[in-house]
Amino acid sequence: MQNFTIKLSLLLACLFSASVSMAQITTVGIIGSATPRTATNTTGWDASTPMTLTTAGGHDWTITINLTAEEVKFRANNDWTINWGAATFPTGTGTQGGPNIPIATAGRYTVRFNDVTGAYQFSVATAARANNDTALKLALAPNPASSTANVTYTLPTAGSATVTLQNTLGQTVRQFAPVRQGVGAQEQAVSLSGIAPGLYLVRLQTEKSAQTTRLVVE
Repeated sequence: MQNFTIKLSLLLACLFSASVSMAQITTVGIIGSATPRTATNTTGWDASTPMTLTTAGGHDWTITINLTAEEVKFRANNDWTINWGAATFPTGTGTQGGPNIPIATAGRYTVRFNDVTGAYQFSVATAARANNDTALKLALAPNPASSTANVTYTLPTAGSATVTLQNTLGQTVRQFAPVRQGVGAQEQAVSLSGIAPGLYLVRLQTEKSAQTTRLVVE
């Protein structure tokens, strides 16, 4: 009976792999808590960010994107039927249904992925990231803060701005609702009620860029 169960499990695994290999891949995207938030994708896991096919009819995909120090995966057709993951960064080979890929350091990355081999690579795009960060001019007052912190920044274009409070590992402690704002100097007052004293990161995410700064909660 035990041998039969093992053989049946192997057969089901083979059938699943075959169905994946025969499935038509029309798009590939990157998804996860490390990807930029939007009004309709508040966790990063709600929708894939589309990658670009580098050659018509090929299997190499690329994207340049701001990522936080959290996790991502690759998936096809904006659906979980075909998805790739692995435990290594900045390079590795994703497998079907593999683990989330850990982003060791927040930054702007050029990401390359092959949907046949599963091979991927994250390369830092430092200059572009620095320009985006400078443009936002993120600041906090007061800092240290106890009950409320005032987050000020400058938006180069109109759009949604989302403030997230993270611990020093880049994990989300509290995320505030996105706010639609215009061009120029802006601010948001964020509540720190219930937040334990300590060192935190305040992350500002817009539709095109992001910036993080430190906050001490008393």
